[in-house]
Amino acid sequence: MILKVTCEQCGKEFESDGFSETEICPHCGLETRSVRSSSSALPLQQQATAQSSKESVFFQGVGITVTNARFVVGAKTFAMRGITSVEVVEAEEVADPDPKNPLPSITTGAGLLFIAVGLAFWLGFDFSYMVAVILGIIGVLLIVGGACMFAKWKRTFKIVLKTAGGEVTAYKSDDRNHIAKITQALNDSIIAQA
Repeated sequence: MILKVTCEQCGKEFESDGFSETEICPHCGLETRSVRSSSSALPLQQQATAQSSKESVFFQGVGITVTNARFVVGAKTFAMRGITSVEVVEAEEVADPDPKNPLPSITTGAGLLFIAVGLAFWLGFDFSYMVAVILGIIGVLLIVGGACMFAKWKRTFKIVLKTAGGEVTAYKSDDRNHIAKITQALNDSIIAQA
């Protein structure tokens, strides 16, 4: 029996003998699972509808979906049946510096200038030793301030999935409420599996 199957990725039809458990689209190469009834296999779009009707969605956001069967983050998909627990880990990471902000460079440069002027006063002029020390201290403080502006720290929250095979960091964000919603959805999905 020859069946017409429509690929869910490229939308083009191709013929199938209906005997294999998986079909490969000759147009785009997507491998799909054939679902058979007693008389014939369902078309691919009907398969997707039948499968999605069995899935309960616990969370849907931009690039993130949590259902009772899977956790989709961007291009990564995690099977919920393999996840034993979910943990939120709080960490501090260095934020990317803003290339348009000239203040860190100006502050560091001013610190270097104060140190150079302090050394020049101490070595070459008859100024007090205290003037050189004060200029040096101001210079060091400015350099430290500029370095802190360059290396700006931000708090990041990571969702760590625990499986029988180990742990994997699945998602991270600096928005604590967003992470809490996703974690709650993951826990609800794990409970629904039981």
